[in-house]
Amino acid sequence: MLQKLAACFLLLAPSMPAQPIALGAIKKIYVDKMPNGLDQFIRTEIGKQFKGRVTVVEDQKDADAILAGVFEEETGKGAKITGRYLGLHDVATGTVNVLDKDGKILLWSEEAGDRSVTGAFKGGGERKVAERLVKKLEKVMR
Repeated sequence: MLQKLAACFLLLAPSMPAQPIALGAIKKIYVDKMPNGLDQFIRTEIGKQFKGRVTVVEDQKDADAILAGVFEEETGKGAKITGRYLGLHDVATGTVNVLDKDGKILLWSEEAGDRSVTGAFKGGGERKVAERLVKKLEKVMR
């Protein structure tokens, strides 16, 4: 009986889904194309903040995980004045998802904006959003 049960388990084992990779185990990440060039800023920030612990790869097949996302920016003078210069709200926001290497399992998701309490003295936009998103990712991958 026990032998039959073990044989059945071995037959089922290849069809069982693999466990998703843990965030801390990611060493190579593919950054998918994003609006407004956010992907370029994220690649740069990964290099700065991870200091070689995670490598950005150019081919999705070589990656342990995929980072994909969206970017939105408010337009108009009112949005720029109250958001960018007065620092009252985000003018630019980004949302990213880290997926397994097959792009089927969501491992992590986060959003960030570019609001700054110092207003015009700090830059905003894609660069600030990318910096904040990668900082949050680095924190959970420690």
